[in-house]
Amino acid sequence: MSLKALTTAAALGALGVGAAQAARDLSIYPAAQCAALWLGYSDYAARSLYLDVDPTDATRTAAFRAVALRLGTAPRTKIDHFIAGQRPQMETLVEAMIFGRDRQSADVFEALGETCKSFAKDHPETRKLS
Repeated sequence: MSLKALTTAAALGALGVGAAQAARDLSIYPAAQCAALWLGYSDYAARSLYLDVDPTDATRTAAFRAVALRLGTAPRTKIDHFIAGQRPQMETLVEAMIFGRDRQSADVFEALGETCKSFAKDHPETRKLS
């Protein structure tokens, strides 16, 4: 399977989970999904020639995870399992966007980034993230 096909599947999976979960489980989507996004981004940056590791990615990850835990719409183990499962998918998404210059991946990344940014405004743990 090609990188583009894998990325598309991962991206659609992430958004599919997000859309289904949004109305009933804010700890999972968007909070834990945003934590996974920044972990995956940081993972790709750590092995990429195109990005520098940004220490604020760890801060973002921790802040979104803290929101997920505080909201408590899912147990801690489910939140952590979700983040761990989404982390490699988010890394693949970032790789396809940066290295593969895949437009669909970039669109998904931008949409999820906007969701995270909007969600962050409503929570004290994430409100001051840049």
